[in-house]
Amino acid sequence: MMRFLGKVLLFCICALLWACSYQHAEEQVLDYHANGVKKTSVWVFPDGEILKRNEWYNNGIKEFEIPYKNNEPHGDFKRWTAYGDVVLTGSYKKGKRHGEWTSYYVENLNSRKKEAVRYYEDDHPVGDWMGWHYNGTKSFEEHYSDKGERVGLWKKWNENGTLVQEDACHLGTEKGYFKRYGNDCKILEYNDCVFGIKEGTYRLYYESFGAPDTSAESCNTAKLREEGVIEHDDAMLPSVLYRADGSVFKKVEYTLCEGCETHQRSREQWFDEQGNLLRESIYEHFSQKGSDGVAYGLCDGDARLFCAETSFVESTSPNGSLDGSALSQKGDFEQSIGRYKASIRYIKSDHKLLYEEYWEVDKKESRSFYPDSLGGKIASEGFWKNGKRDGIWRNWYSSGILRDSLSYVGGERVGEQFSYDSTGKLTIHKTEAGKNRPVIMHLIQ
Repeated sequence: MMRFLGKVLLFCICALLWACSYQHAEEQVLDYHANGVKKTSVWVFPDGEILKRNEWYNNGIKEFEIPYKNNEPHGDFKRWTAYGDVVLTGSYKKGKRHGEWTSYYVENLNSRKKEAVRYYEDDHPVGDWMGWHYNGTKSFEEHYSDKGERVGLWKKWNENGTLVQEDACHLGTEKGYFKRYGNDCKILEYNDCVFGIKEGTYRLYYESFGAPDTSAESCNTAKLREEGVIEHDDAMLPSVLYRADGSVFKKVEYTLCEGCETHQRSREQWFDEQGNLLRESIYEHFSQKGSDGVAYGLCDGDARLFCAETSFVESTSPNGSLDGSALSQKGDFEQSIGRYKASIRYIKSDHKLLYEEYWEVDKKESRSFYPDSLGGKIASEGFWKNGKRDGIWRNWYSSGILRDSLSYVGGERVGEQFSYDSTGKLTIHKTEAGKNRPVIMHLIQ
């Protein structure tokens, strides 16, 4: 009986001491919401030591509570939603996160599901982290060393449990890799890594939309779209590009630029579905301004015949603008080539003439020639300015006799216009002042 009374007395004394110490800690409100509800408060003992800190939503529900010891966070931590549901638990040790931290999905006040479990030591991540989707399937796994460094293979899954990412690209790992997958688990991207930076081989794949298949063999089997090397985490240098049927569409070679320490394209080749070379561009004399070189295009329908040649002068991005044999009909080609000085020769589809053009920034001179079967003489010559005919334009018969001499200003015929027959005799002489303007006809003697 005496032992029982002693325990009761001891319990009462402890309870009294706890009540006294807690009652002496007073709440101090540090901040309020706009509606007047308290936002931040701390409980402080008379000697200035903090007992705990609270944050509140503007509806009066507590957002989180942090216990303190020696005026720094220490003990179990909780965070609530604005409806009063616990969504995060963890603990502090001497002001730093320590141990297991768990976040939750909340269904109602009486039901919740784990969203993720993370571990900390001395405020840095450690151990194996895991997360789950709302339906309970795993969403990610991450791994850390005792020093907080990323280690091992990191993975991510979608809600259906299909693998969408593998990441072994870590700062402390000499050789690693990064993979990204589509929703059907087919691989979309692969990169080599060196000490956490993407560097080395990369491959891109065509996206497919089949049924998910999580087998490792199937996930890494897809149609290759592009492969090459990547430098310093950002510079992608494609070496081979593929069509969806697996045939090679383009090949690229590179040369290290002296003085600028970057790789620049030295050769580009385009192929048809049968592997026949369609056109080739060769670049040389690299500098920080660009490169000089020649791009060769072969004829549509017959890869043995020559159809185009373009000389690039310090072009920063020629990009193999030659595309088949109808070059002059492509607006994007004219816009590209017009950015720098260049000469171009081509044969139009369904035409026999060989065309030659010399481009500058805002003007162009163009010529055409008859094929060798017709003597190979000049067929036409004219000048352009700002995309419109400007200056003298002349046309010749295949015999070399002048057919006409025309004058243009801003795309309209202005001034003296002359036409000749095949013998060279003048047949028409007129003076024009532009479209829908009066025309003066001169009598031919």
